[in-house]
Amino acid sequence: MQNLEQEINRLSQIFYEFTVDKDPMLIGVSENLHALDLQDKVKVLQKRLIMVRSSSTFVNKPMIYFPLMNKMITPNSVYDYNKLDNPDEVDRLSRNVDPGRIFQLEDGRLFLSMRYPIDINFERQPLFVVMMELSADQLKDSLRNIVSPQQGDFLLIHRSEDWMLSSTQDDTILQNLKVLSEHDRTGEALSGAGSVKLMTTTYWKSFITSDKLDLSLFVYIPEENIWGQLRSYEKWVWVILVLSIAAIILLALTLYRMIHNPLRVLVSAFRKVEQGRFGPVAVKATRDEFHYLFAGFNRMVSQLNILIHEVYEKEISSQRSELKRLQAQINPHFLYNCFFIMGGLITDKEYDKAAAFNYHLRDYYRFITKNEEDLIPMEEEMKHTKTYVDIQTICYGDRIDVEIEPLPHQLGKALVPRLIIQPIIENAYKYALAAHTSQGELWIHYEREDNIVSVMVEDNGTNIDDDRIAALSAQLTAAVVPQEEPTGLINVHRRLQLMFGQDCGLIFCRSQLGGLCVIIKMKQ
Repeated sequence: MQNLEQEINRLSQIFYEFTVDKDPMLIGVSENLHALDLQDKVKVLQKRLIMVRSSSTFVNKPMIYFPLMNKMITPNSVYDYNKLDNPDEVDRLSRNVDPGRIFQLEDGRLFLSMRYPIDINFERQPLFVVMMELSADQLKDSLRNIVSPQQGDFLLIHRSEDWMLSSTQDDTILQNLKVLSEHDRTGEALSGAGSVKLMTTTYWKSFITSDKLDLSLFVYIPEENIWGQLRSYEKWVWVILVLSIAAIILLALTLYRMIHNPLRVLVSAFRKVEQGRFGPVAVKATRDEFHYLFAGFNRMVSQLNILIHEVYEKEISSQRSELKRLQAQINPHFLYNCFFIMGGLITDKEYDKAAAFNYHLRDYYRFITKNEEDLIPMEEEMKHTKTYVDIQTICYGDRIDVEIEPLPHQLGKALVPRLIIQPIIENAYKYALAAHTSQGELWIHYEREDNIVSVMVEDNGTNIDDDRIAALSAQLTAAVVPQEEPTGLINVHRRLQLMFGQDCGLIFCRSQLGGLCVIIKMKQ
């Protein structure tokens, strides 16, 4: 359509060139074309007409009509107006002032024309009329470059002149295609595409409209012509598709068996290691990369088990040594004090107290010197704690009030490390209560949250501030314990962490009674 617009514009310029040329003007006002002075001008016009015909494949025959002489000049001849088959059509062309308007005569020929002078007063006879017959065959051949008769049909329709060119020779199909194009020709859209159905045939349609030429070009291609060759391969496409899907599934299963499944086993094994379960995995029989990874993993787990066992044994041995050292520290010091108190009771002839004191000492040293068991039930630990408190109550008398809440029944059978509460109480007597000028208070109670059990030992000592509490807390995590610090608390803290984990152990804070509160955190 763009090429056609450009060609019609170029031919329109040629029309205007003729209207400003003096030769046709001069001939137009003459009465005898055979005059000698006009012969040369006629030949010049014929040469120009020949050049116009040669310049465009769409121009079939250019001509100039002179109404005053009833003569028509063509590239090859000059003949009388009366020799025309249909003078009315020449008169119709003589009235046109738009060189871009394409006319179709009754015999199907297409013409461009322009009168001179360009005047809409058609009562005035023009001096001459330039006309060009367009080649309908050349237009059709050009349109066949878009769609051949074997592929589909084209339809070139002039909207106002109501003429059309088409590649089909079937009048029925031509009229039906014209009906189909009616909606698009009357619409506002200048181009478009879509699918339309004509009787039993479905067409793929595209169109474009030129406002300048008042032409619409439609192309209709039967759907079967588009899908014909493709459908011949449809069966093979489906076969290839099915085979491709089967190959993909087979490849996926193979990759799953070769890569994903072993990786899943290996990831599961690593997650067990994160949870502390150092178990080996079954080694693949095939000698591939995963065989090497599984074998390496098993060697790593085995070595970790050995290292953990060695470290654990060393830690247990160290804790036992510290516990024995703690017992060695307690036994002589405490024994000397007990002998002194026992002697005082006998001297004062308090034989009942001396007997009770003797029974408490018996139970105390029986528990202290018992080295066979590292873990004991919580009720036995608290029984030993009560024995120690009874001994200290005889020693200090009514100066210190001690309150021990009853042990919850569900905690009685829980296993705990030996000697974890009595060193805390001994520390309270030694550093907080012994030098207390007023009434001393000691409170032992329990709390439970989920699977965490806390035993709290609180006193009302006055010789400890917040900085000292923070310093004691820092000493629990220090790698080296200063010699002046009480080794009993450090020993208890380490043994609790060794058994229950890093989130357990001792915690120092301010007591509700005003002194120090030591929280013993354990897992049930």
